[in-house]
Order: sequence, then structure tokens, then C-alpha cells
Amino acid sequence: MGKSYYVSVEGNDKNDGSKKSPLQTIIRARDKVREDIKRGFIENIDIIIRGGVYEQHSPLKFDEKDSAVEGQRIHYRGYNDEEVVLLGGRRITGWIRFDNGIWQTDVKDMEFHTLYADGKRVPQARLPASGYYVSAEHDPNTSSDQKTREIHYHEGNLPASFNYEDTQVFVWPGEGEWNWFSETKKVASIDEQLHKIRFQNPSSWPIGSESRYYIQGSLDFLQSPGQFHLDRKKGILYYWPADANANPNKEMIVAPATKRLLEFNGSAADQPVRHLHFSGISLSCTDFFDEYTMMDENVEQPQHREGIIYINRASGIRIENCKISLSGSCGIYLDHYANEIKISDNTIGQLGYNGISLSGFAPGKGPFNNASESFTNGRHCITNNVISHGGQLVGHGCGILLYQSGGNKIMNNRIAEMPRYGISLKGLRHKTMPKKLYNTEVTWENHWDFLHSRNNFIGFNDISEVMTDSQDGGMIEAWGVGKGNIIHSNYLHDSGIHFSFGFGIYLDDAADGFTITHNVLHRLYSTGDGKLWMLIFSKGIGNKIMNNLLVSNPHAISAIGSQEMADEENKDIEIASNIIYNSGYLYYFVNYQEDRFNSANHNLYFRNNAPCLIAGKLPLKPLGPDCLERFEYEWSEWRSLQNGKYDQQSLIADPLFRNELEADFRLQQASPAYELGWNDISFYEIGPKWIR
Repeated sequence: MGKSYYVSVEGNDKNDGSKKSPLQTIIRARDKVREDIKRGFIENIDIIIRGGVYEQHSPLKFDEKDSAVEGQRIHYRGYNDEEVVLLGGRRITGWIRFDNGIWQTDVKDMEFHTLYADGKRVPQARLPASGYYVSAEHDPNTSSDQKTREIHYHEGNLPASFNYEDTQVFVWPGEGEWNWFSETKKVASIDEQLHKIRFQNPSSWPIGSESRYYIQGSLDFLQSPGQFHLDRKKGILYYWPADANANPNKEMIVAPATKRLLEFNGSAADQPVRHLHFSGISLSCTDFFDEYTMMDENVEQPQHREGIIYINRASGIRIENCKISLSGSCGIYLDHYANEIKISDNTIGQLGYNGISLSGFAPGKGPFNNASESFTNGRHCITNNVISHGGQLVGHGCGILLYQSGGNKIMNNRIAEMPRYGISLKGLRHKTMPKKLYNTEVTWENHWDFLHSRNNFIGFNDISEVMTDSQDGGMIEAWGVGKGNIIHSNYLHDSGIHFSFGFGIYLDDAADGFTITHNVLHRLYSTGDGKLWMLIFSKGIGNKIMNNLLVSNPHAISAIGSQEMADEENKDIEIASNIIYNSGYLYYFVNYQEDRFNSANHNLYFRNNAPCLIAGKLPLKPLGPDCLERFEYEWSEWRSLQNGKYDQQSLIADPLFRNELEADFRLQQASPAYELGWNDISFYEIGPKWIR
């Protein structure tokens, strides 16, 4: 027979934990469960948490001493419909007026890097108040090393003689051209005569002219409502509410006190914490870092591997029906030795960085003798979650990031409002691998053995509004990963490229062996100087692009594109039975070789009765220039290539949607697509099941 323990904010840790005599803290309930486990109790245990706010100023930790045995359930859950909130900080009170709508209060002995008010993040005081400055040109004699240590600002951007102590620069390094990864750097000094901001620590990449940045963390910058400043020396917090009539004494204002709130972490890889279940709980308000440095070869820095929920040396953990929000870093971080974790039916939002990070060991790292041993992170099930508004403090944030993690099911999630990717898969491309890994010589034939982001199923996800503040990314993206990944029946829609360039499904360098099927790409667009290049961009080897619906993306340059670069091969692509409707050129070849396409046929193309064109660089007679300063080619020319190898049965015809104006893209029975082998897409199966 099982047992239950109750926890209530009105309880007492000296109580027995019954419903009538509840405990006060979850940690005391955890300790009572530990005592049961130590005595050999193997029945189910429920820890039932009554409604209320539970402040946690340090992580609530679970290790192997808290594990359930196989077949036993240890379940921490909220009580019925009562709202249970685990708060990773302190509520701030005692506000008095300071000046011009600004309030202040004493917060001595507290240090934090973000603030929350009534369920929203409050940004630090910054210049400019929104958007970015762009850096000025360095002196021509400035070395690359110097460019990592300073940023040159334009006259008038910064006030004269301001207090730069405790200020930080948020910047996109990369000489102004790359807006791939952001960093937050502490300021060491300001040279007002030379207009230079010098960093305490160098940036990962040089900063040239036109690099986007802002500076934050001075009371002199508190010039707009909806921001805060913490004077660490004086212990005074300044806050200018966004609403001029607001009184912060009547708001729920929280200063975070910890970077993680819930931690599952066994004491060793062979002593994991197992089989714990958390559900029906809200977890919110964790802190950011005083400085953020980008990944090294896609490996997150050790000090930045954080989330509201942190999981390592663990298996069989279930996080279900929780609200995870207002994070300094990630929502959930599945670190090195996380296996078979189930994350389902949660809302995860207002995130400093990623929604969910799955992060295994980098190739060659860890205490392993071979590649097989180094596969330690995977077989997770991430389903039916709503993940939104990420990257609020780290500009390259995404919904779900898989680094060296394989065999996962990423299904039926809704992802929106991310600055770079919706879902990203990362590893290490072949040409950047060392000659030996784990004392094994790396060859072309065996290099995939070291890449563990493989055999992932990414299906039935609804992704929109990503690439909001970055470039050279996609709604689903991969770089340098293993084989066997499937991207199936995802709805990618209503997302723009606002500057530079980006893609829909982006199989970047050395993304090999993907199967891309039954996906819908709809209403992707460009604004300003941004360019929506290829809706599906396939680098890599042996990728299959079949039965996808690319519909009403008139800003797209091309439906399907390819490019060999970085000395990584791009060949043997198979393309079949896709519908391309008002979505740019059929194909775009940045460069071309005869083995690029293994096959291409049975596709249906329609572009408002315009002719079907191919573009880029091909060994054919060009029709004229394209919009990327290459060439356009006629349909007949394309079909003559390699003795008529491609698209001989493909058609240029209206696919006959049931109701295009209402985005009902089911096909009428008479659609010519069926003659080409089209299989209907199950639109109703896409997205989280619990909000349909």
C-alpha cells in the first residue's frame, strides 16, 4: 500500500506530513521520502503540494538517494487545481519614489542580473532603450586580438562621464557580418576621446564596424520606463514601471537568487537518480550570468549549462503539465548523462536562452575509451509542449537544441518567438574533427560514429516566428550531425527574415542522411533588407526531400536549394513528389556538380501560371540574371541536363487545394499531385494535442 505526504505554505516541518498536519517545505518532504527508501519501502509515494508560493533561494536537489525502484512511482505534484509556484528568488517590497517615475528600495546583500515584475521580465537600464547601436570602424592598424577586447562607438551614442562600473555590453561579434551568436561582456573602461569601450575579457570573435550592440547597467541609462538598475555598491534597486500609474508596492516583483530551481543529479554516472515524476507545478524566476560567452564549437561553456530545471546523471525523470517560465538561462537543461527523460504537456516561456537544451559530450571529450561509450545523452521524449519567447538574454536562443543527443522523439510541440532557430541539431563537421578521437584515427568511413545527434524523430511540431533577431538560420536547422534524422509532418509558418538571410528547413554543412517528408512550409516572408533564400536548403550527403508542401511563400528565392562549401561534400540528394506553390524558383544551385542530385522527379510546381525556372550556376544556357547575381534557366533546359535525368514526370499545374484563401491545403480529388504519388498530410495531427 502506498503513502502520501502533504506540503503547505502554512504547514510545519515538524509535522508528520499528513493532510491534516502538512509539512512546510518540499525539501523536508524529500527527506522523509529518503527515509522511506532507506528502510526499503517500495510502494508508490505521492508528495502532494498545496497551493501557494514557495520561495527557493537555492536549488531543490535530488540524487540517487531519492530514486524510485523499477515499478515504483514517486510523484511530486500540485494538489488538484491549486496553483503551486516554486519561485527562484525573493519578493521585493518597500518601494519609495526616487525621481521622474522611478522608484527605489534597499536590497543589501543581493546580487542579480535580471528582474521580474508581475510575470514579465524587466530589462536592465540600457542604451539605446530598444534596438541596437552599431559599432564604428576601428583604426586600420587595429589587430584582430584588439578587436576582441574593445568596441568602437559612434560619437553621441554614450553620455559623457557616466559611471561605467558594473556595466555590460550585449554584442553580436563577427566583424559586423556574422550575427550568429551573441555575447555579454563586462566593461573594463571607457575611452571618451577615442570612443572605445574596453572589455574585461575578450569576445570569442573580433568586433568590427556595423556589429550590433547595446550597453546596460548604469543609472545614467535609466531613461525609459519598463527598466531597472541595481546599484551593487549601495545596495539600492531602481525601477521605472512601464505603466506610469503603477505602484511597485502593489506588484509582484521578484529578484532571482539562483540560476537553477530544480536539480536532478546523481553523484556519479553509474549512480543516477531514477524514476521521479513532477507534475502540476509552476517554476519561475531564475538568474542570468554576469557575463555570457558563446559556445566553443557548439559546446556550451561549463558555467552556462543552466536551466530552471537541470538534469544530469539521471534517467526516467518525468516533467509533465508544469509551467516553466521567466528563466535567466534555459527552461530545462538535459546535461551530459541524461537519459530517457520525458518532458510533456508543459508551457515553457519567457526564457533567457533556450526552451530545452539536450547537451551530450563533445567528440573526444569525457572519460571514454571509444565513440560508443561517449553516447550518454538521448532517448528522450519531448512532446506536447508550448515553448515561446526565448532568447531574451542570449540572442541565439531557440526552442529546442540538440547537441550530441540522439534517439529522441521531438513531437507535437508548439514553438514560437525565438531569435534564431525553432529546433536546432548540432555536432561537429568532419573537416573540423581532429585526426584522432579516443585514440582512434578518424576516417571518412568512421567519422559519423562520433556524432551522436542522430536517429532523432522531429515530427508534428508547429513552429512560427523564429529568426526574429539573427541570421543564417532556419526554423529547423542542423550542422555537423549524425545520420538517420527524420523531419516529418512539421508545420513551419508565419516567420520572417528581417535582415541578412535565412531559410525554412536548413540542412547546413555536413548535415547528412536526413529524411524530410510531409512538412508544410507556409507564409514565410522577408522584410527590409532580409532575404528568405531557400525554403529547404540541403547541404550534406544523401538527404531525401519527399512529399513536402511548400505553399504561398512568394518572398522565397527558391523552394529547394543546395551548396557545397567548407570542403564538405554535397551530393546524392533525392527529391520526389513535392508540391511547390507560389514559392520561388523550383531549385537553386549556388554551385553544381553532376552527383548533386541522385534523383528529382514527380514534383508539382505552380507559380501563378508563370513558367517554372531553375536558378544559380548550371552548365546550361542561361535565360538571364537572377536576383542573387547568378542566372535563371528555362524548364526545358533543366530537363535536358545529364541526358534528361531530372523531372521528366514532374508537372507544372495547379494542385487544386480545397480552399487556398482559408489555408485549407487539403487536395481536391482531381488534383494532379495524386498522379505523381502524393500522400496526404495529416494536418490535424500537428501541434500539441491538449490545446486543439
